[in-house]
Amino acid sequence: MYEENKRDFKHSGPGIASFVIGLVSLIGYIIAFVVVGVRSASLINGSDSFIADSAESIFYLGISVLILAAFNVIGGVLGIIGLTLRKRRKVFGIIGTIINAVFLLLFMLIISTVLVNAGSV
Repeated sequence: MYEENKRDFKHSGPGIASFVIGLVSLIGYIIAFVVVGVRSASLINGSDSFIADSAESIFYLGISVLILAAFNVIGGVLGIIGLTLRKRRKVFGIIGTIINAVFLLLFMLIISTVLVNAGSV
């Protein structure tokens, strides 16, 4: 009887997708914060419409973080699906699930911190 070797298993497609989504969202978060940081630095150097421009920068940062958090939810679900597939390697599913879960936890931490601080004002 032929014994299946774990090295013969293919990687799970949803696990790979989860890993890729996690990496793309990491790059997206970095780009979003760098762009807003550069815009904020140029605002501080001197502009008459400081409040309007800073509000626009914060708006773009908020929208990009919400979109990236939605991608992280999708990536987390794909990672869990990749972990449940039988006779497939689970390395990318584990890594993708961890990456997306960490980003979602950080997102929830940021949201809760903002809500707590908004209540104290």
